[in-house]
Amino acid sequence: MSSSTHIVWLQSNYDEPIPNELRSHIALFTNEDACYQFLCSLPAKTHGLTLVIADANISTDRLVQLKPISCIYILSSSISKLNLKTSSKIHGFFHERKSLTNQILSDLNRKKTTKPGFFSGILAPFQGFYFILKHSSTWSRALIPSILFTLLLFACAIPGTWAMHTLTGRLIRKNTSRLAHVGIWLLRLVLYIIAICLSLIIALLTAQPLSSPALESLVRAQEHDLKYPSRPEESFCSSVWRSLRIAAISLVISLVIFIVLTFIEFVVPLAIFVTTPLKFLTTAWIIAYDIIDYPLSLHLLGVRERTPWFRHYLWATLGFGLAMEIIFLIPGAFFLLLPAGVCGATRLVVAAERASIDQPLLMNDEAS
Repeated sequence: MSSSTHIVWLQSNYDEPIPNELRSHIALFTNEDACYQFLCSLPAKTHGLTLVIADANISTDRLVQLKPISCIYILSSSISKLNLKTSSKIHGFFHERKSLTNQILSDLNRKKTTKPGFFSGILAPFQGFYFILKHSSTWSRALIPSILFTLLLFACAIPGTWAMHTLTGRLIRKNTSRLAHVGIWLLRLVLYIIAICLSLIIALLTAQPLSSPALESLVRAQEHDLKYPSRPEESFCSSVWRSLRIAAISLVISLVIFIVLTFIEFVVPLAIFVTTPLKFLTTAWIIAYDIIDYPLSLHLLGVRERTPWFRHYLWATLGFGLAMEIIFLIPGAFFLLLPAGVCGATRLVVAAERASIDQPLLMNDEAS
């Protein structure tokens, strides 16, 4: 009886040992051309194969683009030596064969998952909160967004209110009438409010991007708990810059949509019964897009690849966004529960990625 071949293993020579427990699942190649021709010769329905690259010197860009390959694992002592372009199919990097073998065995023994839907999206933030609550090692990282927000708020609000106090103090000294003093005191109060509101906006816009390294660390912790392979770490500057770009894009898109919907309300007042739910759904979508970006970025999905992802998992994204929007209605909950949302988004992305890898259809007798 033949068993299913799950793995296409590419290495430089036959002398390197293949783990015994994986031999019945592997089609072994030592030449990239032969491997490419073999994959191209497979029936069109073949899919769900895992490509293992065990040689950093082999160029595999054209293998990555083939449809039968759904998942790529890379075995290399140094990631910098790899002659491989970035791809969302790359699910993990390994420095030793033992960890790679354990990961593949975990994949083979894992139960088939279904495509995440609307209710999966709703449950994801609460599952993320439970993960953080259960793992005390994540608590310090989960508090970083709240701590940064508080520090930024005070760092901006204290100098701002002091400047307003100094400015209005000079006006009081220049005017001696009681009526002028009352007006200046009212002006001081208004300026205080403006300074605090501006500080709040600045803190809201900058705390999340500056917290991105800590949030990405939570993504990795959640992936590790789900037995998902590790990926190369992103530098602090690139992480913050990517988060700033996503935040800016989300802000611009949401402002444009809200301006258009508000204009419609002014022109057609009865349209408020339609535009108000649309504003709520738009906010939910923007929140989901912003938070799900963290695991998607670590999964090497570019902007072009993210758009089809959100379209394919529309209901899961909407359910996740609505759950997060309702949670964020709680005063002060945004930065306290943002880490739970990031962990929940990670669960959603991993579930979607695993569900997209169907049962392999290539048989051993076909490989021979």
